[in-house]
Amino acid sequence: MAWTEKLASGRYRGGYRIPDGAKRYTGDTFVHKTAAQREAARLEAESRDLGWRDPRAAARTWGAWCDEWQKSRLTENSTAAREVGVIEKHVRPKWGEVALIDITRHDVKVWAVELQEAGLAPATVKKLCALLSVSLNGAIDAGILTANPASRLNLGAPDNLIERYLTKKEQRRFLAALPEGSTDRALASVLLGCGLRWGEAVALRRGQLDMKGAKLRVRDSWDTRNRVMKPYPKGKKRRSVPLPTWVADAVKAACPKDPHALLFSVDGEHPIDLSNWRRFVFTPALEKAKIEPFRIHDLRHTYASNLIQAGLPIERVRLLLGHVSIITTQRYAHLGKLDDKEVLEALVDPSRAKKKPKAEKRPGAKRREEVRGAKLGHSSVAIDREPLNTSPSNVIDGPWKSQIRA
Repeated sequence: MAWTEKLASGRYRGGYRIPDGAKRYTGDTFVHKTAAQREAARLEAESRDLGWRDPRAAARTWGAWCDEWQKSRLTENSTAAREVGVIEKHVRPKWGEVALIDITRHDVKVWAVELQEAGLAPATVKKLCALLSVSLNGAIDAGILTANPASRLNLGAPDNLIERYLTKKEQRRFLAALPEGSTDRALASVLLGCGLRWGEAVALRRGQLDMKGAKLRVRDSWDTRNRVMKPYPKGKKRRSVPLPTWVADAVKAACPKDPHALLFSVDGEHPIDLSNWRRFVFTPALEKAKIEPFRIHDLRHTYASNLIQAGLPIERVRLLLGHVSIITTQRYAHLGKLDDKEVLEALVDPSRAKKKPKAEKRPGAKRREEVRGAKLGHSSVAIDREPLNTSPSNVIDGPWKSQIRA
């Protein structure tokens, strides 16, 4: 029940309790006790309405909310560790001491511009804003905020999303730079010819190769950061991909026969280390093949570009790559466009378009003659045909069979 208190100034303020029992007071003071009582009663009744949240909850800082929000997140350990690093480096310095209720849409856009001016790539800036937006969505779910000021920001398309991929000649030179029959060449062939992620490739076991069916089953994934084997690939959906003959030959020449053994291992138990393979195998192969530096993951982009340029539907490419969303696969869509020559051939000058020649009459074709019957007073059409052979066999088997049936 609401009450009033007389202050030292002689004015009155109203007091009330919110549903959890905590005390609250009116924001203003009043000359008359009745006015303070009335305002306190109104606020108390409002606090008991369905969906009401304490206005002071949104006054907590983003940093305090972030600590609480991260504890409720159900994410992979590697993803959580990566997010913590990003938050501490880029997000908390800007928003850590800012009250949730004080974060505005304009402020977030200004922050995005500041990040780009500091040298961050547009795609990185977009990811940081998306991370902030997810945290504010969590505040909405918790009933702290009613709107997300960082939602659906129009930051423009990042200009650094163009994927690097090898040409056919570069692919041949790259594989030729690795020793034939070696484990390194087998691994590179799987990355290039099956489009697997690094963690999926080094988690492969011999039993996942179906040589007769020319299939490779993507079942597990190696977590490079935490050094643990996950019983599922990224997206948590297992899949099968076609196994090209040249990839199968490279694998058979270098990998163990034990169906439970890892295909690409240094000691039979632990997968090949990413950093070591990049430093001692991948980079030297690029230098030998005279190829400009690019990432190991770009072998996967090359696989996707090969499929798109060969005419495979983008939905099929999505399934082969193991993408959860078609939006992720759309980055390769531009590779499937027609080349300039095909476009120019399709755009014929209408003023110079050739007219189709008239079809010549075939010998013995039906001829129609219009004859007018003087006595009938109207036009009639007589059809001249070759004499009809009315023998029984011709009537049944010939072109007039349909007429008899009708």
